Amino acid sequence: MTAAAPSEAPASVSTPTVAASVRRARFWVALALVLALGVGAALLVGSGSGEGRALGPANAAPGGAKALVEVLGRQGVDVTVTTTLDETLGRLGSGGGTLLVDDASGFLVGDQWGRLVTATSHLVLPAPGPAALDAVAAGVASTGPVDEGTAGPACSSPALAQTSRVDVAGVAYDVDAPGAVRCLPTDDGYGLVELEDGDTRVSVLGATDALTNGSIGTHDDAAFALALLGGSSELTWYLPSAGDLPEGEGTLATLTPSWVTPSLVVLLLAGVAAMVWRGRRLGALVVERLPVTVKASETTEGRARLYERSGQRRHALDQLRIGTLGRLARTTGLSSTASVDEIVARVAALISADPRGLRHVLVDADPVDDRELVALSDSLLDLEGAVRRATTPS
Repeated sequence: MTAAAPSEAPASVSTPTVAASVRRARFWVALALVLALGVGAALLVGSGSGEGRALGPANAAPGGAKALVEVLGRQGVDVTVTTTLDETLGRLGSGGGTLLVDDASGFLVGDQWGRLVTATSHLVLPAPGPAALDAVAAGVASTGPVDEGTAGPACSSPALAQTSRVDVAGVAYDVDAPGAVRCLPTDDGYGLVELEDGDTRVSVLGATDALTNGSIGTHDDAAFALALLGGSSELTWYLPSAGDLPEGEGTLATLTPSWVTPSLVVLLLAGVAAMVWRGRRLGALVVERLPVTVKASETTEGRARLYERSGQRRHALDQLRIGTLGRLARTTGLSSTASVDEIVARVAALISADPRGLRHVLVDADPVDDRELVALSDSLLDLEGAVRRATTPS
């Protein structure tokens, strides 16, 4: 048996919707959000206020020093955080108060350190680098990190007069200078070294863990911190920033290793290449020639034989009905989305037929054998012919 080929709608090209565009761009949106969060976190950690940085006066994390600032405030010490050299010198005036300089990034150079020494009577340097030591603590050198441990004073420093055990985790220092005071001995050196620079007492503090939130409540760390930083009613906590870099020297380029810039260039080029590779837009679709061309009639006959072999008469008839309904809708002027009931009603009005009989042929009839299937197929052809004659002007 044979069956009529089902009608095929012409291929259409649809314009991408907004939702589809958003789905394609979601990877890049997510990447941009991650980068924005990373930059925000980096700015937070590196901000001049000390919030988020190690030993920062506004950092409430275990490695921060917010608890120390609160303890000093309860003892009547006015703590002021500054982030520029001019602001710090203006705060100190002429030789007044205690000054803590946490130059962890190494922004300050020799003459700036000299101005700071002359502006205070007590300069405290937590874990200073080589530049600070060369400028204000000649003869003091780092001997290595200290991971953990406690130590007794073992010296006559006023900062340790009321202490017996202090955490010494941080950095160990040693000194080769006459008159220097060595305190808090460790296996690699000392946790506190004090020496005089003119009228200024310089305290090189390697045992920085004693000042942190996580340790200040243990042993005698609180007493040590109060004695070291609370000798004056005014404490200036100076956090140097990039704005303190002198023009033409000590720039970020000179502070970074030589391999950093080439590495950043390579990473940037790799990122651009990855974006071009993964972000390229696809071009227009190209029609590809098939290796074998199959005629529509052969396809139809093959499907008909499959229906016949499996005894699917109702399914074969439904394929014919689908084609007939589509052609009837076009012939009678209905849209392609018209329902079966609309088509039946329009055809019944055109050819003056019983709608129930039309629906039986177009929808309800279920052939029980090949003879009935052929008869119903002929009825569909006759129906199409009648509709064409009714719609064709005479």
